[in-house]
Amino acid sequence: MRPLLTIVGLGPGNIDQLTPQALKALQGASPVFLRTAVHPLATRLGIPFSSFDHFYEKLESLEAVYQAIVAAVIEALETHTHVVYAVPGHPLVAEATTQALIAEHRLGDFELKIIPGLSYLEAAYTSLGIDPLAGLQIGDALYLPQSLNPRQPLLLAQIYSPRIASDVKLQLLDIFPETHEVILLKNLGLDNEQVQSLPLVELDRDKQIDHLCTLYVPALENLPQEAYGITRAISELVDVVRRLRDPVDGCPWDLAQTPLSLCKYIIEEAYETVDAIESNDDFAIEEELGDLLLQIVLQAQIFSESEVFDLGGVAEAITQKLIRRHPHVFGDVTVQDAEEVNRNWDAIKAQEKGNTPETLAGKLLRLSRQMPALMASAEISKKVAKVGFEWPDHQGVWDKLQEEISELKTAIAEESTDRQSAELGDVLFTLINVARWQRIDLEKALRETNRRFLSRFAIVEELANGKLEDCSLEQLEIFWQQAKRRLSD
Repeated sequence: MRPLLTIVGLGPGNIDQLTPQALKALQGASPVFLRTAVHPLATRLGIPFSSFDHFYEKLESLEAVYQAIVAAVIEALETHTHVVYAVPGHPLVAEATTQALIAEHRLGDFELKIIPGLSYLEAAYTSLGIDPLAGLQIGDALYLPQSLNPRQPLLLAQIYSPRIASDVKLQLLDIFPETHEVILLKNLGLDNEQVQSLPLVELDRDKQIDHLCTLYVPALENLPQEAYGITRAISELVDVVRRLRDPVDGCPWDLAQTPLSLCKYIIEEAYETVDAIESNDDFAIEEELGDLLLQIVLQAQIFSESEVFDLGGVAEAITQKLIRRHPHVFGDVTVQDAEEVNRNWDAIKAQEKGNTPETLAGKLLRLSRQMPALMASAEISKKVAKVGFEWPDHQGVWDKLQEEISELKTAIAEESTDRQSAELGDVLFTLINVARWQRIDLEKALRETNRRFLSRFAIVEELANGKLEDCSLEQLEIFWQQAKRRLSD
């Protein structure tokens, strides 16, 4: 005859809520094991029992504790015909040891019987007066789901210490505002049950949190569906990047990256995004924005591993900056036009920095180190013109261009390499001023020229049957003119 293992649910802890079937099983068998004696019924059952609390005290992880408990129960079945194993609540609700014993039963040589009990869920529904079928999300505080829907309420078990409460709070603050009211349920189903409402940010300040605590997080009432979709998608991306950087089973390439090694990819993806936008290719724009977003998430993940900041901190910082620097939108300031918006932005920025006023030259020097040369030159030209360092009219900049071209020709004639470089730089800088006077985006103009040239060159290569080196300069010029005509038709 095979031995019998009976797993009994003790319920929330009130003796009146213990089912007659469970009480009969507890009183009619030996040995009786309690997963933990830290349960209100342990001292009221009036029966001999052993607990597995010693495993909690000496083992370092819950996984190790559960494995040890299962092994001890299986060992007891080898020498007894009937073993009772009692757990808090319902044996099949948030009870890892039950699932492990069910798996052992499928492989082992013993009978299994499960006697249900009231779980923390029924007690929580009763105290909160809610219907779980109305979209309630249920989770374990130790394994908080990564993709939560803030538009639906959430019930979390195993908030058994202030440390766990702190971990849960930090994760929930990525989704909910600090002031979001949550409900901490203590001693559910007992005579001294407590229902405490408090702001999420204060969750871990209660030092009386223990193993009989459950957390209820109401839904965000006015969150649009599209906002939830964005939150969920971003959370999934962060999870994927976190997995790629996992030291144990992550990706070797991602693990080898540093903030500095990734800088070139940020620049590359930014240019590819601009190219997609200027090509007016919606599909490519979506793809390239995703590639650019990946670089931001990856940088944030690396810094989060050193506990410097995370993506939530990045988003929060820019959100607050936008609010502060748009008082005409989020405050009571009135503006007349975009130019006044820019002036306000600069003034608020200077006030926030709180440093000794920086000279314009100092600002521009810093800017020149932070941008590609062409972009930096355009910004320098624009900013010095704003303070009056400017030609009086359009002709002045054209005269300056002719002067610089003349000086470049002289430098070339003198075969002075250093001077040629300097004079060519002056010509380019003056051309940037020409572009500013004409309101032309020089970066965009050059990209369009590159595309135009390459489109024509592709036709030249086609006309030459791919053998450009066999063509004379005259033939290549003919092909070039044909390419121009073909593209202009």
